[in-house]
Amino acid sequence: MIVTLAPGWLLGCIALHLLPALPGRGAFAALFLGGALAFVPGWRRWRKAPEAPDLPTHGLVFLAAVLLAFSSSGWRSALRLADRLPEALAERELVVEGYVRALGVEQSFGRSFAFAVERAPAGVPSVLWLLAPTTRKDVTLPDALWQPGSRWRLQVELRPPHGLADPGVFDREFFWFSRGIGATGRVTAAPTALPGTVWTPRVALERWREAARQRLERTGSHHGEWLAALAIGDMRGFDEEAWQTIAATGTAHLVSISGLHVTLVAVLAGGMAAALWRRNPARLLILPARPAGLAAGVLAALAYALLSGMEVPTQRAVVMLLAAAGALFSGRFVSGWTVLMLSLWAVLVFDPWAVGAPGFWLSFLAMGALIVYGAPATQDTAAEANAAEETLPWYRPLLSFGRKLVTVQWRLTLLLAPVVLGWFGSVAALGTLANLVAIPWVSWVVTPLALLVLAFPAGLFVVAFDASVAALEAVLRLCASLPGATLILPHPPWPLVPAATAAIAWMLLPRGTPARSIGLVGIASILFWQPPRPGPGEARLTVLDVGQGLAVHVQTAAHDLVFDTGPRQGGFDAGSRVLLPYLRAQGVRRLDRVILSHPDEDHIGGWPALARALPAASVRAGGMDEARLAALPPLALPCSRDDRWEWDGVRFAILHPDLADPWKGRGDNDASCVLRVEAAGGAAIVPGDLGQRGERHLLATLPAQALRAELVVAGHHGSKTSSSPKWIAATGARHVVYAAGYRNRFHHPDCGVASAWRRAGAQAWRSDRDGAVTAFFATEGLSVRTHRAETRRYWYSVWQDPSCEEEEPSP
Repeated sequence: MIVTLAPGWLLGCIALHLLPALPGRGAFAALFLGGALAFVPGWRRWRKAPEAPDLPTHGLVFLAAVLLAFSSSGWRSALRLADRLPEALAERELVVEGYVRALGVEQSFGRSFAFAVERAPAGVPSVLWLLAPTTRKDVTLPDALWQPGSRWRLQVELRPPHGLADPGVFDREFFWFSRGIGATGRVTAAPTALPGTVWTPRVALERWREAARQRLERTGSHHGEWLAALAIGDMRGFDEEAWQTIAATGTAHLVSISGLHVTLVAVLAGGMAAALWRRNPARLLILPARPAGLAAGVLAALAYALLSGMEVPTQRAVVMLLAAAGALFSGRFVSGWTVLMLSLWAVLVFDPWAVGAPGFWLSFLAMGALIVYGAPATQDTAAEANAAEETLPWYRPLLSFGRKLVTVQWRLTLLLAPVVLGWFGSVAALGTLANLVAIPWVSWVVTPLALLVLAFPAGLFVVAFDASVAALEAVLRLCASLPGATLILPHPPWPLVPAATAAIAWMLLPRGTPARSIGLVGIASILFWQPPRPGPGEARLTVLDVGQGLAVHVQTAAHDLVFDTGPRQGGFDAGSRVLLPYLRAQGVRRLDRVILSHPDEDHIGGWPALARALPAASVRAGGMDEARLAALPPLALPCSRDDRWEWDGVRFAILHPDLADPWKGRGDNDASCVLRVEAAGGAAIVPGDLGQRGERHLLATLPAQALRAELVVAGHHGSKTSSSPKWIAATGARHVVYAAGYRNRFHHPDCGVASAWRRAGAQAWRSDRDGAVTAFFATEGLSVRTHRAETRRYWYSVWQDPSCEEEEPSP
């Protein structure tokens, strides 16, 4: 039954997470009742013929699973949405009491942690994610604050969970929602300790993990990031360069504790326990060595999984080990496919939001592939068994094992490629080569040494571990440096991902399977798919959601331009976090021009990260003297009003500054580059942070037609220092876009500016409310769409700026 129940449960969870809004709880109750009514007769029919149930029986069980999963997961999701901070309490000073539930990453400016609320004003969620600043002199943070279970009274400033919304960019809001976080915020005053310590299973686990983390830090290992990742599942120590090497070689599954590591621990612990058990005959009379070793292996694997944080791949491995152990203890045969489906169902019952994590799909697909394709490769025929008895050269078994390992690895790489591309936009083309070395080395050398260091932090084990990781990193860097190591492709549309995966899976079936060549169609669909581009004379302009900053992408039939690259502040870099994944998702492999409007960090902060990863043919910059221009990689030229060009029938012009302007090189907002794009369907103006003085200069020195535009990006994020009434009237824009951060401290856009644009008849779009805003200038006219509206999901925050009473609702 589980083989039918689990896929239905999966489909129900997927269907729920595609909804733009949740139905009422009455609908969930009705669907749950319908699922129960379908399950009861299905279960009864199954009991009558468990070995060969008919199609109606399968249908009833499958339908019941879909309805029960959809309704139960939806009800739980509705409870989580109800436990979210209301906008009325946002950014208010609140006092909450509770305890530290888990610790987050420690950064130069502060440390984050999960806080479980025990007492707070009405409306405050039960779980908060807080940042305690470590650089403020007026906020003293005691060391005891970093102990899970410690109780505190905190003064906090909270916000509802809100993330950037751009195509191809990580969905931070789903991340918070899937973890039950109802608000994020910061500690604004010195905390007050409360008596007592809270003990829950989660707190006990976090204390255990924190003690292990501190134990590892005291070892002085030169590869502490690898040690923490493999011993306790803490991968936060890897820097960006290390992650790029890991991603380029397809070895991320070896860094994060997964089913491979859990199974390895079970095998090692079980084997050692069985060997020790056999040394005592008295124990053998009570329990044979094999079940004793099996029990020890399962317990060790469970402890290791708990220590690692129990992510989805480890959950899957633990459930499969428990099921297999139960079958062995009971003496019943259970197929690998049944065990896999049982683990799938158990994971989704425990965490229905796991379907939104890439690790869920990669883990279950990889395990399914090993069951389907790996089993035949390990079954020797009678002839092979007889041949094995003969005297063979010593290297023949090694060659046979190597051949099987290569076969399994390239099949996994090929099968998982569509899913990896769908999530990340790149696949390690040489992943098979890197994994052939890395998998056995990490499995049998690095991971056992990491566990030995955790148990016995002696110098010899630490030295051996560091040497093993150094050798591994050298091999990975070599593989990553080879030509074509990483294949970067546009994100395929989601319907294409399961279709291509199914086609490749069919192609990998044994010889004799009909129509195996269909897999080539699946591979070609992934390799050669390209997102649609504008036609000749057309342009697509996208104002990205980068927080409090500006980044604009202009695309024509065959060219790409980026105007500003967003901010870099604290641990956030818009270049690597937003622009690079967005551009790769759009199939952009090189930039024909980058324009950096002026040297403010919220406009050029993302440029270094973008420049390292994506080549640019030319760069233009405003407000910079020769020294700063020369320091930009690659060498940049100043913006000039004389700079005009045409790409694919679309005309581009720099309107400001003129090299003779008095503010040239001063670096203030009025030195910003101003770009005008004219295509079929209208024109757009992107003015950077141009202020009213610069606007007056343009009004006085340019003909009226040069300032007309259907769409204008509001200058300086909608600040009151820009968008003068004469400028608004001169543009005659029907659309205005405000590039502003969610609840930014500058209160952009200004209410007076928003009112002036609205009175002029311009439709307002905001990146903080609408996500990325895309304007398509086509021969049929201008159309505007937003990322949040196009990809609406029920967990997205719905926000209207309360500071402007007359603000129009989101389109």
